[in-house]
Amino acid sequence: MNLFDIKDPTFLKNLSLTELEDLSEDIRSFLIESLKKTGGHLSSNLGTVELIIALHYVFNSPKDAIIFDVGHQAYTHKILTGRAKEFESLRQTDGLSGYINYKESIHDMWESGHAGTAMSALYGLLYAKMMKNEDGEGIAVIGDASIMNGMSVEALNLLGNDPNKRGIIILNDNQMSISKSVGSLSKALIRFRSNKVVIKSKRIWQRILPDIILRILSRIKRSVRTLLQRKNIFEDLGYMYIGPIDGHDLKGLIYNLKRISKIKKSVVLHIITDKGKGHKDAENDSIGTYHGVSKVSHKVKEGITWSQCIAAGLDQLQTFKETFVIMPAMTVGTKMDNFEKKYPNRYFDIGIAEEHGATMAAMMAHQGVPVFYPLYATFSQRAFDQILNDIARSNHHVVFGIDRAGIVGEDGSTHQGLFDVSMFGLMPNFVITMPYDAQEAFDLLYYGFVNQSHPFVIRYPRGRVSHDIKEDIKFNTIKPVWTYFKKGIDPLVLIGYGPSLDLLKDAADQSGIDATIINARFIKPIDEHMLKDILSKDVKVLVYEEASNIGGLYPMILKYMAKHELKHKIVEMSITDMVVEHGHYQDVLKKCHMDKDSIIKHIKDLMK
Repeated sequence: MNLFDIKDPTFLKNLSLTELEDLSEDIRSFLIESLKKTGGHLSSNLGTVELIIALHYVFNSPKDAIIFDVGHQAYTHKILTGRAKEFESLRQTDGLSGYINYKESIHDMWESGHAGTAMSALYGLLYAKMMKNEDGEGIAVIGDASIMNGMSVEALNLLGNDPNKRGIIILNDNQMSISKSVGSLSKALIRFRSNKVVIKSKRIWQRILPDIILRILSRIKRSVRTLLQRKNIFEDLGYMYIGPIDGHDLKGLIYNLKRISKIKKSVVLHIITDKGKGHKDAENDSIGTYHGVSKVSHKVKEGITWSQCIAAGLDQLQTFKETFVIMPAMTVGTKMDNFEKKYPNRYFDIGIAEEHGATMAAMMAHQGVPVFYPLYATFSQRAFDQILNDIARSNHHVVFGIDRAGIVGEDGSTHQGLFDVSMFGLMPNFVITMPYDAQEAFDLLYYGFVNQSHPFVIRYPRGRVSHDIKEDIKFNTIKPVWTYFKKGIDPLVLIGYGPSLDLLKDAADQSGIDATIINARFIKPIDEHMLKDILSKDVKVLVYEEASNIGGLYPMILKYMAKHELKHKIVEMSITDMVVEHGHYQDVLKKCHMDKDSIIKHIKDLMK
C-alpha cells in the first residue's frame, strides 16, 4: 500500500494477517531507504515494526495511550499516524522530529528523549484517567536496558503493588534475558525458551495448529514452567508475566495483546526482537554502530570527532596516570570501545544508570582511585543530586567528560547540551573547562588528573576537531588561566570558549574590527587576573556562550565587575530561557541569534 495515504491507524483493523505482514515489510523497506537520506535511529526502529503494527491493530490510539520510552524507536508509529509523507524532513530544520513530539500528533502521548521514564509516565497516566473518569488503556513500551533504570524500577514497584490500577508493559528485549534464575535446570529452560531459533520456530506451529490446541499447549508450558522455575522479578513485584514471545510474529503478538486486554491486573508482555531486522549489517551489529546512522554524504570529513579526541587522549594519559572509566551505556557514542578492550579491568559499563555512576565514582575517588566519568551533557542532568551531594559537597576528585556540549542539532530539545555549565557552575568545588582544539583537550585532561584534585569538567561539542589520530599525543603543562586567542588594537574584547572562538574571530574580521579575543578555557573559576588586565582599559565587552548564561560565564564576569565597581559596556550572546528544537547546527544557531551575522550585528552596535 501507499504509506503516504495513511491518515490514522484505524485502517489496520480492516486488514488481514497477510496484509498486515505485507505492510510490515513495506514499512521496513521504507525506513531503510528513507534513513539513507535523512539519517536517524535505524536498528531500534527496524526491530519494532511488527510490535507497533500489532499495538495499533488491537488498541485504539489515542484513547488507549501508547507510551514509548525514549521515543527513538517509534518511526512506525509516526507512519501509522499519518506522517509518512513528512519523513523526507526527518530530523531536518523545521521538519519531523526524530522522537515523540507532542506538537506533531494527538497520538504522541509521551515526549521524552531520556530512557527509563515510560513506567513513571504510565503510572501518571493511569491516575490521570482515574481523576478524569476516562476510559482507555495505558501501554508502556520499554527496552531491556531502560527497564533496569532506577526510575523504571521505582515505578514498577509501585504499580505492581497497586490493586486499583492496571497497566500494560511491553518489554522489548533485543539483547538479554531480564529474569534472574537459580539452578542449572531453570537456567537451561530460560536459555531454551529465550533462544531466538526456538522462538522463531514457534511461528511454524502457530500457523499449522488450531488456536484451541495452541491454548492447551500454552497452559501446559506454563504449568511445567511453574514446577521447574522460580518466579521472575515481575511476578515477584505483582505482575502477570507473559513470554517471552517472538516480537516479529504478528499473529502471536495480536493474540497475546488481545489476551492481555482482558486481564484485570497489571501485566508484562516480554517480547524478543531482532534489533536492525531487515538490514543485514544492522542485524549483525553487536556494539551499536547502527543504533543511529547519518545520512549518506560524499564529503570527505576532516579531522576526528571530539569524542575520539578525548578517548585518544585518555588512552595516552595512562602512561602517566592509570584511570578507571565508569561508562553509562555510551561506549560507542563516546568512542571508548578501544579503551574498554585495552583496559578491561579499569572499565565498567553500568548501563543507563547515571545517578548510580556518580555515587560509585564518588566512593572510588574517596578511596583514591582516579575516575573518568564520560556523560552526554543532556544525560549529566539526570545525576544532579548525586553529583552535588556525593561529589561536589565533599570535593571528590572525579573528572567528567561532558560530551555533546552545546547545540546538538538534529537530536532536538531533549538532547541539547545547554545546561551543564549552569548545573556544574552552581556546585561548590567544581572546575569547569572547555578546550578550543585537540591539543588543549589533551592538556586539560592531563591537568585535570595530574595537576589538581577538585571535581573537574571537560566539556566538548558534537562536531569534529583537527587532529591526526596517527600522531603521537603529547601533554603540555598548563595553568588554570585564560589566554589571548588574539590581541587586537581596537577597544573591543570578545570573550568565549571552545570552538566558538573561530566564529568570534571570523565575525570580528568581517566587521573590520581588530578585536581582542579571549579564550576563557577555564569557565569556572574565572581568571580574575586576566579580567583585571582586560578591564583596566577603556573597552567594550561581548561574552559569547553556546549555552544558557544563567549560572554561566557572563554572570560571573558581571559579579566581578560589580565587586570592583567597573562600568564598562558589556553585552552577552547566549541561549537562555528557551527550548531549542531540532535542526541543522547552522540553522539552529541562526534561529537562536547566535550565528556569525548576529555576532557582527552585536559588534557594530557595541562600537557605535
